[in-house]
Amino acid sequence: MSDICVIGGTRFFGKVLVQQLLDDGHRVTLVNRGQTPDPFGNAVRRLRADLNVPGELTAAVAGERFDAVVHQMCYTPIAAVEACEAFGERAGKFVMTSTIEVYNKDTFRWRFPAPPFSARAREEELDPAEYDFDTTLPWSAPGYLDAHYGEGKRQAETALTRCAKVPVLLARVAHVLAADGDFTGRLQFHLDRVTAGQPVVAHTAPGRTSLVRAEEAAGFLAWAALSDATGAVNVASPDTADVYDVCAAVESATGLTADVIEKEDPSGDPDLSPFSCPSDFGMASDRAAALGYRFTPIAQWLPTVARNAGRTGTPHSKEQ
Repeated sequence: MSDICVIGGTRFFGKVLVQQLLDDGHRVTLVNRGQTPDPFGNAVRRLRADLNVPGELTAAVAGERFDAVVHQMCYTPIAAVEACEAFGERAGKFVMTSTIEVYNKDTFRWRFPAPPFSARAREEELDPAEYDFDTTLPWSAPGYLDAHYGEGKRQAETALTRCAKVPVLLARVAHVLAADGDFTGRLQFHLDRVTAGQPVVAHTAPGRTSLVRAEEAAGFLAWAALSDATGAVNVASPDTADVYDVCAAVESATGLTADVIEKEDPSGDPDLSPFSCPSDFGMASDRAAALGYRFTPIAQWLPTVARNAGRTGTPHSKEQ
């Protein structure tokens, strides 16, 4: 039995992570603002901290010790630096939930040109030790973080890697899909349009991207917290998918036909699929497999997720 701290943990696959840790017999402490109800009752401890307020995390975890900390809310280098200072050596390991967007060559700030990523990026193509971070940028200004999401995560990875006094694992998570609780609304977007007979717009010859099932993303984080693995690890199914694959799963779930319309420049089109990429943009998951964690191919889980999502009619919001 281990003591695990989860920063966040009240929405989407964060809830799945907490439940899995509890099912595995671990003691879990949640750190968040306490504004979102969670289903865990007395099974977890709760510490209150607003990560947007300097010093609150440090005060909340003062004197606490954990075998691992899983940081679900680390979006900026400021958050990363404070986490390192707040826990010091009182955490056996840091696991940061990062994102596929760190490989988005169009959003790089510090390197020009951006690294020549392959169609399925590998971890070594972006080394946090060779990147930079800047805590003086206006990360808290309205709209700034949303416009610099990938950069925020890259700099958070770098800050955590350089400042942490304990081992660090950076989980670069692909686009996560779930039948229930998916606040992104990406899969529901397709279900809604196909059900309503509305078109789904895509780029001309849309590229393929990486996906992962919520349960497996959470499972990896739980595994990573207690493993000896460190460094960046891509969290993705071994295959990739495009907008046609997603629509095919929705067609199978609904018995209806998707009307996919390709456009040369669909930017700004409200019917543009969230899974339409102008070119291939994915991640290789070989390192995770080599470390002992294998993800299920998309083709084996996407139809079931689409079918179950169609039954639940999962509402979506922008909150996490």
